[in-house]
Amino acid sequence: MSGSTMTQKADTASVRRLLERCCQAAAILGGLLIAALAIMTVCSIAGRWIASLPYVSSLPFLDWIGPVTGDYELVEMGTATAIFLFLPYCHLRGGHVTVDLIVMHAPQVIQRATAVLAEVLFTVVSAIMTWRLYHGLLDKQRYMETSMLLGIPLWWGYAAGIVGFALLTLVCLYRSISSLSASHNNDTQVGDA
Repeated sequence: MSGSTMTQKADTASVRRLLERCCQAAAILGGLLIAALAIMTVCSIAGRWIASLPYVSSLPFLDWIGPVTGDYELVEMGTATAIFLFLPYCHLRGGHVTVDLIVMHAPQVIQRATAVLAEVLFTVVSAIMTWRLYHGLLDKQRYMETSMLLGIPLWWGYAAGIVGFALLTLVCLYRSISSLSASHNNDTQVGDA
């Protein structure tokens, strides 16, 4: 192995480690967000149930008990944010579902070519989604749109989406480059960069 090949592999490994750390942090943040939303939902349901009890609802010192105001808005925005944060880690680990019925009996060259094409197409799609989310954020800011009950600026959700999709675009770019180099080297498995 030449020195430039070893340097290239070391650079690829360090890029992979950096992406993995960022993706893990995003996924952990998404998981914490889902856990917080689950706790909030349980509290909201319990509060709604307690407030509906005939005796308890008539007690003046318990009149603060009830559903969490804006719980649907919080769950909607929080779940979307968590999904955006999960996508990069899922794709970096090769966790997306693939349907390879058409190419599974094809020659190895065809399988590699479709894997490269899929990675490149996903890179393009994720970059377009990042770009469109950015323009959506600008529109929501310009018109100062907010949620109905809590008045949360809707652009906050777009900002979280941009973070997730920008990271996903970097992961897709990394996997595209890895799959292209893997198609030239027969010793590297495509798709599990």
